Amino acid sequence: MIRFVIKTLLVSFLCVTIGNILPLFSDMANQPIWLLTIAFYALLTILLRTWVAKSQQGSAIKFSTAVIGTTTAKMLLTIVIITTYLVSKMPSRELFVFGVFGVFVAFSVLFVIDVQRLIKGG
Repeated sequence: MIRFVIKTLLVSFLCVTIGNILPLFSDMANQPIWLLTIAFYALLTILLRTWVAKSQQGSAIKFSTAVIGTTTAKMLLTIVIITTYLVSKMPSRELFVFGVFGVFVAFSVLFVIDVQRLIKGG
């Protein structure tokens, strides 16, 4: 689990760094809402991975339900985050949407790779 937390922190750091490196995105990357979004996805990924790891001890149906549930939860929360930001008329709305999609993909890739490792190891 500690390895996964370290990997999650590394992905978070990369998301922040890439956001600051891209000239077009640098204004958005310095807003507190952006850093909170990355922190939220990092925490959510760790919590959902913990749920999946615990469900691995049970039946195959529990494990499958946990994996599908985590995917559904992340997708719905992403829609809520994006919709809330768009409705609130905050600045750089298009950049935020593309950025959240990138963060979603980055943490989803990390999650999928780790779940595959769990399956092979378990």
